[in-house]
Amino acid sequence: MSRFLCSLFLISFSNFSFGQLQSPKEFLGYDLGDLFSRHHQVVDYFKHLEQNSPQIQLTPYGKTNEGRILQLAFISSEKNLEQLEAIRTRHLHNSGSIPGPKNNDKAIVWLSYNVHGNESSSSEAAMKTAHALLTKYQDWLEDTVIIIDPCINPDGRDRYVNFYKQHRSVPYDDNRDTREHNESWHNGRTNHYIFDLNRDWAWLTQVESQQRLKQYNQWLPHIHVDFHEQGINSPYYFAPAAEPLHEVITDFQKDFQDALGKNHARYFDKEGWFYFTKQQFDILYPSYGDSYPMYLGAIGMTYEQAGGGIAGLGVQNDENIELTLKDRIEHHYTTGISTVEMAVKNRTKLNKNYQEYFSDKNLKFKNFILEGNQDQMNALAQFFKKHNIESARLAKNISIRGFDYQSQKNGNTSFTKNALVIPTDQTKGKMAHILLEPKTKLNDSLTYDITAWSLPYAYGLKANATQENVAVIPYNENQISAIVLDKNQYGYAINYRSFEDSKFLAALLKEGLGVRYNSVPISNSGKSWKEGSLFVLKGDNTKKINYIETLQQLANQFKRKLYPIKTGYSEIGPDLGADELHLIKAPKVAVLRTDAASSYRYGEIWHFFEQQLEYPLFQVELERLERMLPNIDLLILPGGSYDNWSNNPLENAIEEWISNGGRVVAISEALDLFADTENFSLKKKEAPENDTTSVPYAELERNKISEITTGSIYKATMDRSHPLSFGVDRYYTLKLNADAYELLEDSGNAFTLNENAKPFAGFIGHLAKDNQKNSLLFGQEDYGNGSIIYFVDNVLFRGFWYNGKQVFSNAIFF
Repeated sequence: MSRFLCSLFLISFSNFSFGQLQSPKEFLGYDLGDLFSRHHQVVDYFKHLEQNSPQIQLTPYGKTNEGRILQLAFISSEKNLEQLEAIRTRHLHNSGSIPGPKNNDKAIVWLSYNVHGNESSSSEAAMKTAHALLTKYQDWLEDTVIIIDPCINPDGRDRYVNFYKQHRSVPYDDNRDTREHNESWHNGRTNHYIFDLNRDWAWLTQVESQQRLKQYNQWLPHIHVDFHEQGINSPYYFAPAAEPLHEVITDFQKDFQDALGKNHARYFDKEGWFYFTKQQFDILYPSYGDSYPMYLGAIGMTYEQAGGGIAGLGVQNDENIELTLKDRIEHHYTTGISTVEMAVKNRTKLNKNYQEYFSDKNLKFKNFILEGNQDQMNALAQFFKKHNIESARLAKNISIRGFDYQSQKNGNTSFTKNALVIPTDQTKGKMAHILLEPKTKLNDSLTYDITAWSLPYAYGLKANATQENVAVIPYNENQISAIVLDKNQYGYAINYRSFEDSKFLAALLKEGLGVRYNSVPISNSGKSWKEGSLFVLKGDNTKKINYIETLQQLANQFKRKLYPIKTGYSEIGPDLGADELHLIKAPKVAVLRTDAASSYRYGEIWHFFEQQLEYPLFQVELERLERMLPNIDLLILPGGSYDNWSNNPLENAIEEWISNGGRVVAISEALDLFADTENFSLKKKEAPENDTTSVPYAELERNKISEITTGSIYKATMDRSHPLSFGVDRYYTLKLNADAYELLEDSGNAFTLNENAKPFAGFIGHLAKDNQKNSLLFGQEDYGNGSIIYFVDNVLFRGFWYNGKQVFSNAIFF
């Protein structure tokens, strides 16, 4: 009798708890779509669901730059959630991430919302979807685990929602030209540092991506959906994806995308909603929320709803149809539920093909062998470690046959013992292959993003991709023992060879230590010192109390090996007191913010200084620039859309500042400020154009690709005596547009493309390709006592071009 009463109590308690589960409307106090919900309201609603249902479990996984919480919601049956770790382990048996028997137990679906903060309907849809799964579709939860990330980009979302709440009319105004539909320059799409988190899955430059991927690696789901918004005139987009598709994508992945699309279409057809498939959104670039999961065996997809920051609560599109937030939520809700439905119905098939994806090791290359200085190899090995991709070292000196990255053909490449090896016979071997392959196969040149990203080029490494087996040993970073410095030495020095050395130099200057570099090679204290080596000498630090302790602490912190300098008298070359040993002044650096600057390009500079180089940066508005100039040594101009100085009211003030010793670093489109003007020698090459008089109208867009590049990689010719090239053994540049510039007249051509220049990877049209020959990449023009450094290509693009960071650092400090 007591057992019966106890069971009755538990049933009653369960029903009572479920009865407290509120819909989004009941909890928030408004219908979804009537208002925008701030991030804390979304967080609070998911907490409410967890507190009132045994079928949802929240897992916080980090915080944003601005301190907002990042969390996942796991939705499944109560029994499954009690055994969630066991389910995860058994699921990872299927990929081989954890050894164990293969199984068809569960379907794992991951739904990611609001990666772009002003594509804001998706977090609203996340709340509706979670509530529906817990109340309407409980039968699905027995064999399925649904993982919901309600908001990947909380900082961007709140930036947009706060903007809209502050500027909207009541009732809302659906005229797109009104204030509520036009965000400011730093809009809600991006994160705190103005990075696009949907381009950062592979590169992991941002804290949100880094923390999220740790969770993703623990699950590697069968299906991943990234919910987006696009222009207000576009119908809804869902998979199947457009060409080009990377060649590692399997027939099953393509077929299942097609099956999902047909299931979505069934619901959309019933409502008379418009949609399109197989156009515009390809799966090639590996750093998207659809491609990255796809390359890890999932069915990766982007769903695109009309909307974005211009849409607000409602907006009239070009067809005089009012697009409302309510409509946008409903469409994303429908595809989300349809996706889970298909996973439930195809659990066994998903598991079987998932297992086959990871068991297939038939790749073009078995091993990638890479060699450079130790810092470069460590940086790449650390990058792969974040992706759970294993690295190794060569066990001995070898000459290996394969595709030689330097000669761009099959041949033998010699490597020394301890060179870096990335084998593809591992769980994430296909992902490693995609990130390292010398050329990505293109079955269509019209793509949504860049077509080249090969990491051996980005890190400036000697490389060979081979089908041969190689003997390896485990990869361990060479440990540098803590050093103890002798204050009685004449000084200490280090060869400057990597971005890690740039960071060390930045730290030395921040601490006020005197540092010199040599502009010509020398031999001193029994060691050869290439141009750009760093010397911290007693004579430059006499006023710095305990300078040797500071130097020792920083050397140990940055794991730098310093060599003692016993005398100022050099065996070969100038002595250490000669003019060729230059004292580095700690520069006061500013970046200029104007509406003409690209917010993305600005954010890359901001993030580089604060999170990578860790060196002070002034952020200056154009209206305040003239007042700030006396306090600035170096001014950085981000890429953007500029007229030349002759149309700028500050032209005279800036030119006078440069002439008096100021330095400018102009990046990509910012070169337009100086090109083809009277006072500066920079000349832009005329871009060749196709004769389209006989081209059919339907072929005009495709015909224009002969004039552009969609991301192409070239090998640079370097002037090794120029300070921009200090510490750089080889450099490959990533060209993001077809702009080309003539070589500078009076030297200063530090990095160039020669007359035989041709792309190593990526697409560039034949007209644009010809224009790149004999052109400037990076150079310096002296102007009075100051100078302008020109970066034709953006060396900080998306924060992943490792060698570019060193060249950019050289522009700052030397």
